[in-house]
Amino acid sequence: MESEIPLNGGRVSQGVVRVGETVRRPPTFNSPFVHKLLQHLVVAGFDAAPRSRGYDEFGRDVFSYIEGEVPRDLSWHGDDVLIEAARLIRRYHDATESLVASPSARAAGLEVVCHNDLSPCNFVFRAGRPAALIDFDTASPGPRLHDLGYAAWAWLDLGDDDIEPDLQRRRLITFCKAYDPDVDLTPVVDFILLRQRILAAQGRRIGDAAMERWATGCLEWTLKHLHNGEFGALE
Repeated sequence: MESEIPLNGGRVSQGVVRVGETVRRPPTFNSPFVHKLLQHLVVAGFDAAPRSRGYDEFGRDVFSYIEGEVPRDLSWHGDDVLIEAARLIRRYHDATESLVASPSARAAGLEVVCHNDLSPCNFVFRAGRPAALIDFDTASPGPRLHDLGYAAWAWLDLGDDDIEPDLQRRRLITFCKAYDPDVDLTPVVDFILLRQRILAAQGRRIGDAAMERWATGCLEWTLKHLHNGEFGALE
């Protein structure tokens, strides 16, 4: 059997290894849905995600390995990279629409399959450019803005005091307009705030003080600079 190489790029979950041209990871309750999603993406012609390879003899999820670099942490990204990331997210969302295309799903506000963790740490980069999405283990049906709000927060690193608020407002416009030229920015900020509150609450619930502190700080920054009176400058 081929050797197992632990993967330590990005924010990798424990027990994830590379075996040859595949990635093996412990299964989760969401594994059947993830395999169905990845199979659907192939049919939909979306090639910027791993392929499902089923399960191995130990019951682990098996996915194709995507060559490239995965960043460990959030960092600065120029406009060209932000635009490419937003367009890649849009292509992914559009490819998942038919997977949740039912009257009951639409009535519940379920538009696409959200990745739910679209930070740069779950993208594979090649030559400094975002080339593919990985780590779909928390994917679930949801509204587009649930993903877009979190992605904007993470890709722009909103809350970093070293980046001027005026610059961040401009970058937010760039990112969101690349996703959808007609996007309404007000609800995007509402979803950024929602995701920040969710992560802060999660940090409290699991006793992760660093997570809670970071998310709370980002929430305060967003409320101060992108909400209420400040937000009007975005339009």
